[in-house]
Amino acid sequence: MRSRSTVYAPCAGRTLVPDGWRPGLQLAALALLASLLATAAFAQPPAVSEHGYIEGRIVDIVEQATGPHRALVQIADGRVIDADLPMDDPYLDFEFPAYRVGERVELYFSLGPDGRTQYVVSDWIRRPALAWLVGLFALVSFLVARFKGLRAIVSTAASLAIVIMFIVPQILAGANPVFISLVGVGGILILAIYFVHGLNWSTTAALVGTFASVVVTMILAIIFTELTNLTGLGNENAMLLMAAAPQVALKGLLLAGLLIGALGALTDITIVQASVVRELAHTDPELPARELYRRAMNVGRDHVGSLVNTLVLAYTGAGLSLLILLNVGEFTMARAFNLEIVAGEIVHTLVGSIGLVLAVPITTLLAAVLFRGDRLPLASGELSHAHHH
Repeated sequence: MRSRSTVYAPCAGRTLVPDGWRPGLQLAALALLASLLATAAFAQPPAVSEHGYIEGRIVDIVEQATGPHRALVQIADGRVIDADLPMDDPYLDFEFPAYRVGERVELYFSLGPDGRTQYVVSDWIRRPALAWLVGLFALVSFLVARFKGLRAIVSTAASLAIVIMFIVPQILAGANPVFISLVGVGGILILAIYFVHGLNWSTTAALVGTFASVVVTMILAIIFTELTNLTGLGNENAMLLMAAAPQVALKGLLLAGLLIGALGALTDITIVQASVVRELAHTDPELPARELYRRAMNVGRDHVGSLVNTLVLAYTGAGLSLLILLNVGEFTMARAFNLEIVAGEIVHTLVGSIGLVLAVPITTLLAAVLFRGDRLPLASGELSHAHHH
C-alpha cells in the first residue's frame, strides 16, 4: 500500500456526482431534512395545563424552623415567586446537594386545595453546562479535524434529530418500531457517511455494506429475542412506558434500540474497509477481487478487535449500576443471567458485536467486486479519509 502522503490524481471520466454539484446536493438534502423535521416538531401546539414546569433563578433562600425552606425565584417575566425547597427523605441515607442563591432552577407548579397555584423547586437547570460541553466538543473537533470535524458534529446533531423527531414520534403513534428504525437508520447513514466523508464510490460502498450489516443484525436480533423470550419489560422505564403508551410494541422497541446502538461503530468500520480496498485497487489495478479481499481483511481483523471491545465496554459501563446491584442482592451467576434485564443486555451486546464483525467481510467483499481493476473514476479527495494502518 502506498504511503498516505502520495497524491492521487483523479481518474479520467465522470465521477458518481460531479464535484461542483456536491455542496449544492448536500445543502439541498439538509434543507429537505430540516423542513421534514420542522413539520414534525411543530405539528402539535403545546397544551396549556393547570400544572407544569417553569424556570427561574434563585434570588434568596429563606430558612424556616419547621417545614421546608423557601426560595424566592425570579422567572422570565420578572416576577419573583415563593417556592418550597425539597426536604431530605429521613429514610434514605443520602443527602442531596443544597440549592444556592444565583442558581437557575426548575419549578413545578400545580393548583393547591385552596385553588391557589403552589410552586416547588424540582431540579437544577443543566443546559448551560451542557452547552459549554458541546462548545468544547465542537472546538476540539475543529482543532483536530478542521471542517470535517464540524461536519461530523452537524451530522451527529441531525442523526439525533431523526431519532427524536421521526423515530420516537412514529413509535409512539403505534408504528412498527423495527420498520421505522430501519427507515430512520437509512437517513442516519446518509448523513453519517455522505455528509461527513463526501459523495463518492468509496462512501457508496460503505453505505451499502453498512445497511446490509444492519439488516443482518436485525435478523439476528429478532431470532435471539424470540429464543430468549425477551418481552421488552426488563426495566422500570418499560413498565412506565407500557402504562403511559400501551400502543408501543415493547419488543420492537427493544430491537430498535439495539439497532441504533450499534450503528456508530458499524459506519466507522465500513468506511475504513471500503477506503482500504479502494486504495489497494488504485495502487495496483492488476489485483483480482480475491486478493483485494484478502489484503483488506488483514486491516479489518485488526480493527474488529478494538471496536468490539469498545462496544462491549460501552454496554458494560452503561450497566455498571446493575452489576453492583446484582452483587448486593447476592444473586447466583445462573440466576443473574436468567433475569430479563441482564439477558437483554447480553443479547444487545453480542448481537451488536456479531453485526459489527460481519460488517467487515460484507463491506470488504462488496468493495473488492466494485473496485477490482480500478475501473471506477476516483473523485477528488476520495482516499483522504482512510485510517492509518
